Amino acid sequence: MTFFSSRHSGINNSAMPDSMPDSMPDSMPDSMPDSDQMVGVSQTLRAFLELLEIGDFQERWDAAKRLPSYGWPALQGTLALLRSHPEDDELAWFAAQIIGQFPSEEALTVLVDLVTSATTDEDVKGMAARTLANLGEAAIAPLNQLLQEERWRVLAIRTLAQIRHRDAMERVVEFWDDPDAEVRAQVLAVLTCDRHPRILTPVLAGVTDLSAPVRRFATIALGLQHGLIEELAPEVDVVALLRERLLDLDLAVSQQAAIALSRLGTVEAIEALGRCLRSPHTPIPLKLELVRALGWINHPRTIDDLAMALSLPSSQVCLEAIRVLSQVSSPPLKAEAGQALIRWWCSEPPHRELARVRQAIALGLGNFGQPEAMAVVRSLLDDPDETVRWHAQAGSEAIG
Repeated sequence: MTFFSSRHSGINNSAMPDSMPDSMPDSMPDSMPDSDQMVGVSQTLRAFLELLEIGDFQERWDAAKRLPSYGWPALQGTLALLRSHPEDDELAWFAAQIIGQFPSEEALTVLVDLVTSATTDEDVKGMAARTLANLGEAAIAPLNQLLQEERWRVLAIRTLAQIRHRDAMERVVEFWDDPDAEVRAQVLAVLTCDRHPRILTPVLAGVTDLSAPVRRFATIALGLQHGLIEELAPEVDVVALLRERLLDLDLAVSQQAAIALSRLGTVEAIEALGRCLRSPHTPIPLKLELVRALGWINHPRTIDDLAMALSLPSSQVCLEAIRVLSQVSSPPLKAEAGQALIRWWCSEPPHRELARVRQAIALGLGNFGQPEAMAVVRSLLDDPDETVRWHAQAGSEAIG
């Protein structure tokens, strides 16, 4: 899509009357209305329609902002331009915004046509879909018609999800077991953000779905809506379900399971995260997510697990654990986090040989006011690595 055209308009800026007609003729022209067809329409409106037709991007932008204030005549003129220039994607993009300011059957029909047309540019489709969503409840009926057609179902669900209306959610949730995995995934994506009473069955089925995207969205929903799920079915063990997803073969699913467990924040959730972190079979990218997840939970047990992570073989995991421990802000836990870093450092671990680890410690311990932390930071002011010395200086200044 061309968003910056080189066209310029030749608008006549002579004096323009302010009067406007109350309505337009019932029939709409198939092309840009000429002077006869625009009888009674203000010259100002005609000027903005001409800018919309042949102006450059900025001129079209300005016209699109002003045209809705001219009421239905502006809508009719915009629709005429859209029909007479089907090849102009930029015009269609702006027209979709203007049309959305006029909630009517006609506007809904045009927007649905833009969304479903095989020749419509993807950016224009996106704008038309967002505009439909902004029309709110009025757009539910035409979108429901699209839901019945398999080829438009995903797009309809995505658009309905933006409306945030109970009727829209009811129509979407009906397709939780659709044969198309992308549809099932989109339904779960909607349910992650909505306290819907019918969430239980789609989520419980989704966590074991053969499709990884479906499992991922179901896992996200378990984390975001665990309270509602436990209300609806107290017998469901959410931690156990997420523990299984930590072992998922798809990394994106297992990472979302770690995030979801951190949202639960229970002792059982911490145990699941710690056990997976200690396992030698857990891939490094997942271990990094586990460290971050533990860092989001304000509980003394997380400090122990993060301290353990400092001594894992991966220097990446060690660095992430240093970063997370140094950013603990909860007063009851901050002193424990500082002590964990100091004890690990004083045990002379192998990772001390890495300059980037010494940099992280020098800067991280600067967030703690303990005398031991100050002693470690100041010892690094004489480090042979210049960058470490810079970090030690910054850490020392932070301590004060």
